[in-house]
Amino acid sequence: MKINWGTKLGIIAACFMIFVVSMVVVISRQDVPLVEENYYEKGLNYQKEIDNNASVDSTVNVLILKEGSYASNPVVEVSKMSAGSIKSADLYFYRPSNPELDKHFTLDLVSGKTVSYPIADLSPGKWKISLNWKEGDKQFKVEKEFDR
Repeated sequence: MKINWGTKLGIIAACFMIFVVSMVVVISRQDVPLVEENYYEKGLNYQKEIDNNASVDSTVNVLILKEGSYASNPVVEVSKMSAGSIKSADLYFYRPSNPELDKHFTLDLVSGKTVSYPIADLSPGKWKISLNWKEGDKQFKVEKEFDR
């Protein structure tokens, strides 16, 4: 059976249309989580965060101790460096690739006390730690990234 060029062209066009429609269906079923639910509002207030975080390094210390350093188990240590009015802070473990794995803790920061959190139970991959606290009328934030 001989097929003329018009039929061949129609078959190729139909196959291409089926491919395009199937790709649209597959891509539309993908779940693409947002980085943050209210990222637009946070973006508008980002300059305020930058201004408040100018003197953060002298107030709170966040250490990520991995295996092989002087820690036997990988941990995150948070300690208060200066005697400010900080009593508690919020610690967020943020996983960019899967927001279902995010964790939130409230820490009691008493002067001279170090709070440790083991990170061995976190799934392997890239993580971001965010420590938020309020001192007086200012909000402060420290962020660090690490690979687990």
